Amino acid sequence: RQSAADLTSMDFPGYAIGGLSVGEPKHLMYGVLDYTVPLLPSNKPRYLMGVGSPDALIEGSIRGVDMFDCVLPTRIARNGTTMTSQGRLVVR
Repeated sequence: RQSAADLTSMDFPGYAIGGLSVGEPKHLMYGVLDYTVPLLPSNKPRYLMGVGSPDALIEGSIRGVDMFDCVLPTRIARNGTTMTSQGRLVVR
């Protein structure tokens, strides 16, 4: 809470949330987002670093995250796989 208060007092043009997608279960990441995102200004971009799976993009958006980036889509594409509404599909 104090970290968010200190950062938002500096009036940055946006805020990044990182370190939440490094192997821990997704439910823990979602819990941290539930706590953290409301502490950040809703009129500035809230960026979640390193998250790119379709379910995590939806869950992050529901929780108020505005932007994401991740190597996952390009990594799986390089290896002959694509994402579909039914899951991953190997095309090679």
